[in-house]
Amino acid sequence: MNVLILEAAVTPARLTELGALAWPQWKDPVGVTSQHYDAEEKSYFLAGEALLGLPGSEPVRVAKGDLITIPAGECRWEVLSLVRRHYRSDALSPACCIV
Repeated sequence: MNVLILEAAVTPARLTELGALAWPQWKDPVGVTSQHYDAEEKSYFLAGEALLGLPGSEPVRVAKGDLITIPAGECRWEVLSLVRRHYRSDALSPACCIV
């Protein structure tokens, strides 16, 4: 399905279920970009706020404490304030980011 799925104000139990706090972290600076995703990606926002939109759809506002699932394909990011987030892509193996 080609839609953004927002889970607002994710509970600690849900974060534990997903293992989200063990995912790699990423920062997105203020600005507008278009990203291409080879596979579904989940992002849990630790800080910041952004508008995410798929082609032909209204943007979704995502902020601290929210979890967003982005389908494979194009997604437009309008970062309104610096975003810090944990992310997991189905395109990457779990060992990809171990340093």
